[in-house]
Amino acid sequence: MTNDILITAAGGFLGKYLIDELRRTLPAEPAPALHTAGTSPFNDYVVNLATEEFTPSRRYDTVFHLLGTCHGGNARLLNVEATRRLLASLEKNPPASIVYISSTEVYGADEGNGINENREPDPVTEVGRTKLEAEQMLRQWCDARNVSLAILRAPDIVGTGMKGRLRQLVNSIYRGNYHHIDDETARLSVVHATDVARAAVMLRGVNGLFNITDGADPSRHDLVEALALRINNKRVYTLRAKRARIIARVCDFIPVFGFNSKSLAERYRTLTFDNSRLCRTIEFHPSPVVDYLKTHNYDENSL
Repeated sequence: MTNDILITAAGGFLGKYLIDELRRTLPAEPAPALHTAGTSPFNDYVVNLATEEFTPSRRYDTVFHLLGTCHGGNARLLNVEATRRLLASLEKNPPASIVYISSTEVYGADEGNGINENREPDPVTEVGRTKLEAEQMLRQWCDARNVSLAILRAPDIVGTGMKGRLRQLVNSIYRGNYHHIDDETARLSVVHATDVARAAVMLRGVNGLFNITDGADPSRHDLVEALALRINNKRVYTLRAKRARIIARVCDFIPVFGFNSKSLAERYRTLTFDNSRLCRTIEFHPSPVVDYLKTHNYDENSL
């Protein structure tokens, strides 16, 4: 068995952070090979795992399975079918370890405080359902072949190139469409991509299911202010709650800026997850996202 590593979707949002972390932490001698599988020509295995299998050139010590989506489109293809075809490709030479990046969407929660891994999954979105199906497929396959499997369930991930709800939030702040509401106190779990990458590397050879968050669970207000700071210190104004409710009711009938009574109600819901199992298992100490955004010295080498 070599120490060589295979990464799916290495050119994606999270893949760039993972490769950076691996290059920073892996030993120089003997240097393990980092091989990638994806659709772009730069990959070692040029393959669309959503529709086809491939033949690995060797047996890998660790496979980091990053391919998938947490933001809607093609969820079944990217989360389930791609996982199925990856496992079929690895069948003849199973790795020692697989690390899979899943999502807190599998819990199906839109509100809650400190949700931990003991909560029974009950996904309500296509992303949640397909991520859970991929988890179950991986668990069955790895159990049958004595392969260690670490599953990381992540909330919204902050970082350069982030997508989904956080990208929409950043766009809204940039356009000046986002406003604080003077009585909202909701908190939400987030995590920075650097910490997801760091935890994934630390979980090589570890069995288990883990939530990952920044451990601070910032208020929406503080997160928005930190994001606004990175957008040329964009100013975010505050609405009084009564006025926000009036505007939301109007927007129910005249859609403007994606704001309505439903989105207003979401602003008051706390949704946080407990990361203590991960922190205990690998002595993991994540960085609070708000602090990172406010203090990190970005330069041309930063992701």
